[in-house]
Amino acid sequence: MSAASVLAYFFGIGKDNTRKVQIKADQQAQNGSRRMKAVPTLYEADSSKYAGPHNWQTQWWAKLVRQVWHQRAYTRWVQAACKEVQVTGLENLDQLQGPCVLVANHTSHLDTLVMQEVLPSRWRRRVFYGAAQDRWFVKGRKGTTVQPWYQSLVLGNFPILRGGGKSALNYAKTLLRQGESVFLFPEGTRAAHGNLGQFKHGATLLAMQLGVPVVPVYLEGLEKIRPKGQRKAKPGRVAVHILEPVRFEREAEVEACTATLAQMLGREHARYTASQLEGDAANDENGARRDGKTVASGST
Repeated sequence: MSAASVLAYFFGIGKDNTRKVQIKADQQAQNGSRRMKAVPTLYEADSSKYAGPHNWQTQWWAKLVRQVWHQRAYTRWVQAACKEVQVTGLENLDQLQGPCVLVANHTSHLDTLVMQEVLPSRWRRRVFYGAAQDRWFVKGRKGTTVQPWYQSLVLGNFPILRGGGKSALNYAKTLLRQGESVFLFPEGTRAAHGNLGQFKHGATLLAMQLGVPVVPVYLEGLEKIRPKGQRKAKPGRVAVHILEPVRFEREAEVEACTATLAQMLGREHARYTASQLEGDAANDENGARRDGKTVASGST
């Protein structure tokens, strides 16, 4: 698809039914590393079945299209699913001048939508999201509403082949060298049962090799709005906590650096889990009091 045809499509030249693209709030970023056990994929042996990465997504016209379509691709879905979005730690981004690797816990297909929505405008243009190639960048898959070119152009996603080893991050390296930032989920898939998954080393290796900082982000509340296995969103409150950037020396131990990221997000997860338990206990106590008053009232 040429730049001219893309611009014509998105800015209303030659309108037709293809403009009725229905975007689903189904974004999933996955990360693989040769150091970890391979994650099964659909067409791992046949790369011809995959689309992307699309190098043109960093060009000015592609970023313009992404900016123009932000409300349709992100804002409306976040507003529909989230009653309130609280953001802390934006000042931690202000101190960064160059590219970085953002990493976050992963519990919902809404994670990347919320993250892109809360970022300041100057960051929205320069953050690209890793997405599972075997799910979001398969050519000609029947029933797929959001096609690979749309993933790259409007959503700012790029493909990562799960289980693809170090080569799976080659395009992420290209983005960082161009001054763009990348967003990855070190767990590699959405976590379930209220626990963080095991962190893979891909994001750590990427940051160490290119000498860029890592910004941990903790997303809370999204597992209740649209958890793994659920297609419809149940509106609720969400919080995004952007933690202080971390820099790793090239000579540092990869396992130790990955453990540092896991510990930082683990502390946030423990805090959030404790607050949820306290809230549940308070609700149970209030419910018991109301039941007691009802019984007392009925006995008089």
